[in-house]
Parts: sequence; structure tokens; C-alpha cells
Amino acid sequence: MKSFLSRLIACFTLIIFVFVSGIWMTSGADAAPRKKSKGGLSQEQIENMNKDLNNLTRKIYANSLFSPKDNETMINIKLNLDEAMLKSASPEYAPLYYMEANLLKKRNYKNEAIECYQTIIENFADTAFAPKAKQELIKMGVKIEMPIEEEELEE
Repeated sequence: MKSFLSRLIACFTLIIFVFVSGIWMTSGADAAPRKKSKGGLSQEQIENMNKDLNNLTRKIYANSLFSPKDNETMINIKLNLDEAMLKSASPEYAPLYYMEANLLKKRNYKNEAIECYQTIIENFADTAFAPKAKQELIKMGVKIEMPIEEEELEE
């Protein structure tokens, strides 16, 4: 019986060792440095946001219900974009903000959608998304406030 218990303990120890080693190995891979864009989000994070936004947009057009996880994803993308914008207004964010705004609008988060469209107009005026954002705001009945240029302030 003592031999059986010692083998059982050795087996459990081995299983735990393999499990912990596996976790340690995968966490080391995750800790590898990621290439950051100018705004602080890595290219991988931008691609993942784009993929998530596309999936959520498909659900909207298919009239599918959003799960609590879908809502969480949508909100997290908005928070991550806003946080990245505090560091730098990278043009890579314009399409993400536009897709996010469209989702928010369709999900009846009007104020958040307006905020996203306004962010595009203020920070990405030279992209193709600025006129689209302006048009969406007009459709929503929002008075558009154009940002004041520095040259106008000096006069």
C-alpha cells in the first residue's frame, strides 16, 4: 500500500510539474516584445480589434443577438482606443473608431457613437473616414463642431 501511495504522489507531482511548465512556457511566449505602433497599440492588438469589430458587425447585419461577451468586447475596444488616443492619434485608429461608432449607433449607444464620430473628425480629418463620420452625425441630427485650428487661435 505504501508503494502505491508513493507512486500516486509521484504521478501527481509529475502531472503538476508538466502543467506548471506548460503555463510557464506559454506565458514566456506572451511576454515576447510586440511591435508597437506610434499610438501604443501593437499591430497584433489593432488586427485583433479589427477582427472583433468585423465579427460584431456581421452579427448586427445578421440581426443576431449580442452575448454579454460581445457587449464586453465592444466596450473594451472603445476603452482601449480611447486610452491609445491619449498617447498618440495614429491614423490606424480611424477605421477602428468608425466601425466602433457604427456598432455603438446600431446598439443604441448614441452618445458613445457621437463621441467616436467626433473623435474621427477632430483627429483624423485628413482620412476618408472624416467625411463619413460627418455624414453620420448629420443623419443623427447632431450639430457638428469643427475643431479650431491653431492658426485661427493666433489671429
